[in-house]
Amino acid sequence: MPSGQDFDFENLYGVTQQRALNFWACHLQEAIGSARWARIRDSTGVYLASVLGHFSLQSLDRAEVLSPDYSPGDGEFRQFADLTQIAEHRMRQLTSANNPLWMESAGAHILLYAGFFQSQNKHRHNIDFFATMGRECYLMAAVGKREKMMKLMAAEFSQYLFHLAELHRNLRESRYLIRPN
Repeated sequence: MPSGQDFDFENLYGVTQQRALNFWACHLQEAIGSARWARIRDSTGVYLASVLGHFSLQSLDRAEVLSPDYSPGDGEFRQFADLTQIAEHRMRQLTSANNPLWMESAGAHILLYAGFFQSQNKHRHNIDFFATMGRECYLMAAVGKREKMMKLMAAEFSQYLFHLAELHRNLRESRYLIRPN
């Protein structure tokens, strides 16, 4: 499978980064309600939509990510194959130097796996444990220019997991509805 950088979603499917962001922002607003969306849109709402947009435009070679040879650089966004891999990596991270970008990546993956895909993971994983871990990952990522955003994500991490699970449920229930653009 090609890596996310080699896979051209725009030419292949007509999906641009802007369209993906708009899709997720629109559906997040529907799922969490206009009043709540208005409160978080300018702070963490667009970030949540961008996390979902990022993952929807990335191909993932699960075998590569699970390989012991997978070693992204410190400046690269690390990919995780599942919640178990995040937990194992996080436990090792406690005894080594912190990498804020990898901690943000782990938090974003937890949003995806324990939030958006919660219905598939709640019987295999303790979602509350991962909510705590995701919050801590964002706190560890709170450095430099992104400190404020990362702290905002950490502050309401459990609520965001709930919102993303609700978004997934809404999309699943409305999958047969045709909407004009």
